[in-house]
Amino acid sequence: MTTRTTTATGLLLLAALALAGCATSPGAGDTSGTPDAPATESAAPGGDAELDAAWLDGGRAIGIVTWGSSSCQPIAGEATASGQTVTVEITDQGDACTRDYVPRASFVPLPEGVDPSQDVEVVVTGTFAGDTDLDGIPGATPPAAGESAEMMPSAGWFDDGGLVLLTYGSSSCPPMFETVELGAAGEVRAVEAAAAADQVCTMDYAPRLSVLGVGEVSDDDRPGELVLVSATGDEQRIAITG
Repeated sequence: MTTRTTTATGLLLLAALALAGCATSPGAGDTSGTPDAPATESAAPGGDAELDAAWLDGGRAIGIVTWGSSSCQPIAGEATASGQTVTVEITDQGDACTRDYVPRASFVPLPEGVDPSQDVEVVVTGTFAGDTDLDGIPGATPPAAGESAEMMPSAGWFDDGGLVLLTYGSSSCPPMFETVELGAAGEVRAVEAAAAADQVCTMDYAPRLSVLGVGEVSDDDRPGELVLVSATGDEQRIAITG
């Protein structure tokens, strides 16, 4: 994948991804602190924002990565397509936010007519205006009209050291992680943290995206598998696209 957006320095990326090792998710992040003034986002409305993207669900969806406060998940509108160009508006919540600066991912279903086996240009309008490219997935087939997601976990690389993990469950209780690291067998191992005993979750069942940082990994050495370890020790192996 290549990008044509304004990017932060490599040190900032590594530092932010290290902080994201415990995962940032829609509506998630460290919200234990008291929110201060609204955080400064990666770009002013209409400006060029730092932007990345990852394939999810075998090419049926895209995780669009923007940077800002972990406590204020951006809102993605409905995506449209013109040929192999996908356009979607992503806006800031506009509420008081914590002042950290981390990558957050927004779930965007692939619009009808886009072929995930071919390269795709992703154009974002709104608060996080910018664009980025996604390399096609060899052998992927376009989703059929009206086809719904499989609602199974999936993952995709958006950067040499960062990936987006898609899981499903309560939108108010996204997974948090104790550790995210490269395993002895060359895979990524993500160990979920146990939920608080007094945690209360909404009863919806929605896509939840977590941005996981695993350190600098070259294109040739990117692991192709993620081992998702639940808080009870159960393991699930998930192929990583990209």
